[in-house]
Amino acid sequence: MAATLDADPIALLAAVRRGDAAAQAEFFESHKDAVARQIMRMTGDAGWVDDLVQEVFIAAFSRLGSFRGDAAVGTWLHRITVNKVRNAWDSRRRRLARESEAVRPEVSEHDAPDDEVAAAEQLRQFYAALGELPGKYRDAFVCRVIEELPLEDASAELGVPISTVSYRARRAEALLAKALGLEASS
Repeated sequence: MAATLDADPIALLAAVRRGDAAAQAEFFESHKDAVARQIMRMTGDAGWVDDLVQEVFIAAFSRLGSFRGDAAVGTWLHRITVNKVRNAWDSRRRRLARESEAVRPEVSEHDAPDDEVAAAEQLRQFYAALGELPGKYRDAFVCRVIEELPLEDASAELGVPISTVSYRARRAEALLAKALGLEASS
């Protein structure tokens, strides 16, 4: 009989480690939605979700033998997800830097985009600026602002002291404001 996560998570993990396909499917189904939501919050781009969910679970299944159980499985998957999203941002940044034909159309004063288009563009600009942040600042900002984690939880997720999370989130906010032209004039 297949183990179930609700009944016995230790038995499920043991079955997954043994390569039990049904247990692997159950493990994936149990955690995929949380991983997908986290990816969406971190990237703001639904186009990234499916590929990154796959990458997270490929990494998780390949590293399950080294999972010691010191943290909850959800916390462990969160860390893998953060790393995969960080890698995707870095890869995207390198790809964009290589592309010389990145031409954005100019918007004239005559063009009056409706609010929805303007909001979508602002969101795109925000996530582009977020993607340009150094990973440590981006991760802290996502945990604190986008995921709205308390400082203690963000500290545990990121594996750094509370004061470091607080500083990095504030620094990320300042860098984003500057990148988006939202700096307050002094």
